[in-house]
Amino acid sequence: MVLFVGELLADMITEENFESAEHFVMKVGGSPGNIARYLSLLGKKAVVLSRVGSDIIGKRIIDSLSRCGVDVSYIQCDDTNGTTLVFVQRTELSPDFFVIRGADRFLEYPGDDVFDGVEYLHFSCWPFTTQPVSKTADKILEWALEKKIRIAFDPNCRDKLFSCGKIQREKIIDVLKSVEVSKPSLDDSIALFGDVDYEFNDKVRYYIDRYLEAGVKNVVLTAGKYGAFASDGGRIVPIPSDAKKIVDSTGAGDGFWAGMYYGLLENKTFIESCIIGSKIAGYILGFVGADVPLNITILNEN
Repeated sequence: MVLFVGELLADMITEENFESAEHFVMKVGGSPGNIARYLSLLGKKAVVLSRVGSDIIGKRIIDSLSRCGVDVSYIQCDDTNGTTLVFVQRTELSPDFFVIRGADRFLEYPGDDVFDGVEYLHFSCWPFTTQPVSKTADKILEWALEKKIRIAFDPNCRDKLFSCGKIQREKIIDVLKSVEVSKPSLDDSIALFGDVDYEFNDKVRYYIDRYLEAGVKNVVLTAGKYGAFASDGGRIVPIPSDAKKIVDSTGAGDGFWAGMYYGLLENKTFIESCIIGSKIAGYILGFVGADVPLNITILNEN
């Protein structure tokens, strides 16, 4: 079983410039919820610990997860603060986003029973970006480590998420030292460690080394059309993209996480699990949006 701790939110997406935009499409989700949904559809138990507003958006998020079999009993509803919103500008020349933090900032510690049966605790970066949720995340991490639960971390860090307006690198590095599994993207790595003017393969090695030096035991760096690059502490194994066709990249990274967790929960090696992750990500790339008809039979397809 995997316990997911992080943001549940609604994306408000426009293909117009923010300055004049009048049309937005709402998509509910948040990466931890998306991964949990995919993992549940693959037949593994997923639990989400998060906080949404007591509003129609929060209800919609909870209902969408529950319909897919995700355990939503630890999703808190906030009567004071609304569900977190992310406004996304999907324009070709100047993609942008901004966040209106709501209920996710006020996650409360749920009690020790949340850890019962948990094999992996998955954190996104969001709970470590602002107070008071960061204090709650620290407590959850501390208790999980005491209970010998394996920690996974998605370093989806961006300056705009942090209350100070800048990635608190020291804080994130402190989290990484306890991490068993991480799946950064190339963009995540550039945001966290800065850009480097290296050839592509050297750049991949540079970033993987940064995670390993920070204490991460197993890291797989995803790089879009170039596939993924996995390391279990020594070698770096290239994992080609499994995409048969690319329609939309939405949800592919979350699908990789879900496939990887499936493998790990099946006692596959880390590298084998990453190959499963690539297969799920490749399948999701063939659909528009993150709401994909996923099931276990996909893993048996060539």
